Amino acid sequence: MHNFFKTSVIALALAALTSGCATTSAHVMDATPQSTRRHEVRGNFPYKGERLTFDARHVATKASLADAFVQVGYENKMDDGTRYIPIVANATSKSIVRLFAKLDDRAEVYIDPDTWESIYSYKHLNENDRDREYSVWFWNDENLASVERTSKGHTVKRDYTVPVGTMDSMAWVYWVRSLDLEVGKTYSWFSFDGWTINKIDLKVVAVEDVWTPIGFFKSKKFEIWRERSQPITPHGALSGAFIDPARKVEVKSYHLASAWIGVDERRTPVRLVVSTGIGEFDLLLKNVEDNVAWTGE
Repeated sequence: MHNFFKTSVIALALAALTSGCATTSAHVMDATPQSTRRHEVRGNFPYKGERLTFDARHVATKASLADAFVQVGYENKMDDGTRYIPIVANATSKSIVRLFAKLDDRAEVYIDPDTWESIYSYKHLNENDRDREYSVWFWNDENLASVERTSKGHTVKRDYTVPVGTMDSMAWVYWVRSLDLEVGKTYSWFSFDGWTINKIDLKVVAVEDVWTPIGFFKSKKFEIWRERSQPITPHGALSGAFIDPARKVEVKSYHLASAWIGVDERRTPVRLVVSTGIGEFDLLLKNVEDNVAWTGE
């Protein structure tokens, strides 16, 4: 399964935010894309200090493969005075599983405390000793993302033109949690994690009771489609103006996952079932903690 979905956990963590670009998606949007309002002040970020823990299982074998957690820190400042809130996720394969499938993935994102826009993200993906790192700086005023990738000791730097409102997939999950999305409607976004622009269509299909080890959660069920593309418009293509890029679709929209988010006050992520080439993987909530001290680990 795609790595940032494992680490971002219910990181539904999918990916995607949309503005007015053309798309090959077969799904008709019932609402304007949610990512087009640049620098909209969203107010207090209500998830500071939250820590969610998940169990990742292979559906067919029912084998528990990995533990994953997502933790939100508290407001801080960079050396240049930029304010941010850190979010970190880790996924680690369990001891016996490591004999044949080693997984040590980590994802971090810094978001603006007022607009919740992504400022910086980092992914360290270490799977069966295939070790890769991605650092992404989001220049939201310029529709630009600067990427630094490191693999096998080789580092590549590149700038990507991205649609207005594009954010890191893990930050996107918290954006979705803040919205009261209506059953029967489809919403669309863009996200970017350092290697492809993802357009995600998110359809709210039902309200269901979902069992977890910590009790039942009444949850909204979402079906998620993903389209992968690359930008083909240079940065500032119109006389230096920063515009949404034209995109070359590499993979047309396909069903990626089903997800459940609680209808409780915090809209807690409860479950994510992701389809992959080797079967389905099920990430199920197993613990929720509040006001957790931030260690950055």
